Amino acid sequence: MGAAAIAGAGSVPSQAFASEWGCQVLLCLSGDWQGTPSCHPPIDRLIDAMGLPGFSWPTCPQANSSGAGYDPYEACPQGWMPYAPASDRPGQGQASICRIAAGNLGQPANFGARHGQADGSPTGTIRLGDRTVPVQLTHVGAHNDRTTTYYDIQRPRRAKPYYIDYDDANGLRQRTWFNLSRP
Repeated sequence: MGAAAIAGAGSVPSQAFASEWGCQVLLCLSGDWQGTPSCHPPIDRLIDAMGLPGFSWPTCPQANSSGAGYDPYEACPQGWMPYAPASDRPGQGQASICRIAAGNLGQPANFGARHGQADGSPTGTIRLGDRTVPVQLTHVGAHNDRTTTYYDIQRPRRAKPYYIDYDDANGLRQRTWFNLSRP
């Protein structure tokens, strides 16, 4: 038997095992893995492996699954745009703010007597759906000494910031969101 045949034969069981693990991971992360004791071993193994050099996310070829993605923020409310404030910390410029031009808000913000920001920017509150959220008024300079006024709110963080895309039994592309917090 040639070396290529031996090498190929030796890799089949490890590929099958990796595929099986990837499918276990997908199945567990698509549901309530923290509340399913049989999911603890494959997900604990995953979490431990993530810290190792050369880690590669296990995939499930039968479901055409992707590796995991990470998006810590929910979408901004309708009409608001994600905004990454300038940061003095390199690599920290994520779009952690939702911003809307003051003229596009369509409702008044309540600023009362609050001016609590260190930079002197007025802060207040605004109603978004059924909740009241803190809002900051920001003036941004533009050409010809004109300024644009924006309202800024903190972008909501996801409880489940990781995701995997996969094909369901009908061949439709799906996305499942999950967290990796151990129970």
